[in-house]
Amino acid sequence: MKYFKLLFADIVKRPSLYFFIFLIVFAIDRHHRFEASEDKNFGPFSGDVLEYYTFLPEYFLDYRQVDGINFETNKRTVGMAIMYAPSFLVGHFISTITEDRHTGYTYPYQYCIRWGSIIYCFLGLFFCRKNLLFFFKEPIVLVALVCIFFGTNLFYYTFSTGEFAHAYLFFLYSVFIYATLKWILFKEIRFILLIGFLTGFITLVRPTGIIILLIPLLFNISSLDDFIKRLKLFFAKKGLLFFAPLLFSIPLLFQLLVWKLTKGHFIYYSYGKERFFFNDPQILNFLVSIRKGWLVYTPIMVFSLIGILLSRKYLKEFFILLCVFFCLNVYILSSWWDWAYGGSFGCRALIESYALLIFPLAVFIQFVWEFNAEKKWLNRSLLTSVLVVFYLLIEFNIFQTWQYKYGRIHWSGMNWETYKYIFLKDITTEEANYLNTRYTPPDADEMLEGKRDE
Repeated sequence: MKYFKLLFADIVKRPSLYFFIFLIVFAIDRHHRFEASEDKNFGPFSGDVLEYYTFLPEYFLDYRQVDGINFETNKRTVGMAIMYAPSFLVGHFISTITEDRHTGYTYPYQYCIRWGSIIYCFLGLFFCRKNLLFFFKEPIVLVALVCIFFGTNLFYYTFSTGEFAHAYLFFLYSVFIYATLKWILFKEIRFILLIGFLTGFITLVRPTGIIILLIPLLFNISSLDDFIKRLKLFFAKKGLLFFAPLLFSIPLLFQLLVWKLTKGHFIYYSYGKERFFFNDPQILNFLVSIRKGWLVYTPIMVFSLIGILLSRKYLKEFFILLCVFFCLNVYILSSWWDWAYGGSFGCRALIESYALLIFPLAVFIQFVWEFNAEKKWLNRSLLTSVLVVFYLLIEFNIFQTWQYKYGRIHWSGMNWETYKYIFLKDITTEEANYLNTRYTPPDADEMLEGKRDE
């Protein structure tokens, strides 16, 4: 009895830590219910994931897929293959025990890659917790973690198609922020080395991720003098100034060597006609379009945007950073030739940024938590109302995850007619067949030539 009392007291004291026990149990019991792939022979290895992954079986097992994707034709960088590598090696070990033929694509590999994706996400959430605890109390951190995972499309890109880059980048961003906070808040200079390496690795996985350098540049900056002091801090240790760029370049060297071996050049643009249209960013479409708008399919993040405004008063260290990072990130991402990023549930390009956007979400939660604290009835009424809204938005996100898994939400062709038709609704097979005639996916060839959404 005494043991259970101590355990209960510890749960009350550190609820955000015990949240991970719930996550593990949830993942073991229910993750398979959200898996998007029904293909037992090929599992998650299709589309983008196949292109990311195929480096591993081709290099280690000398096995090449019949669809022609290989080192020479693959437009992807090797960053995700490196992230998959631990899971791939475990899968290969299991395969050597259970199978005669090792192609890299059979069930042991599928199973390990899928669980590796879940583990990366959970580690990202764990570092998010550590980051938030520098500024917020345990209950605030718990609510923020629940909302950012169960209330956003991070949930889909962990349990359904977690093998995409987003959960992996979410992990890298979370560790990067942790290293930044340890360096700036606690003067632990050695973390500059980790910052340098992670910047290179994030850039290798997704080149637009280079803007993550804004975090150590702008965190806790409120004036030009602060910015100049931050730059001086970068140059304070000559040895670290040499090794940090060296560590930044190490991950990129892998890609340079691959390009040299396969293309004959150290620098090569592998995306062909795909490019950015910086003169015509689709910012409104990116944020609120019914086709793929971020806030349409992940509405809980409205409270994160409110939190950015509130951070000017309640979390000053982040205000300028959040404003600059969010605006620049949205501008860059919405300038891509396909601002909706192909087949996706909502706006998947922002998922890795949740590692930073969880801070203003926590600011909003704290604001509500402490609002008019002297008037308990008003404080509790407002807090209860907001928590109920969070719960409903989480349920909404999970329901839409289910709808997307079964094709009720189209991968690229949603419009007002089809969205209203399926909103909060389970539909029959006949209705689904009707909807298939009403979706309006864009023309990729026209978009490549510069046609943007009207």
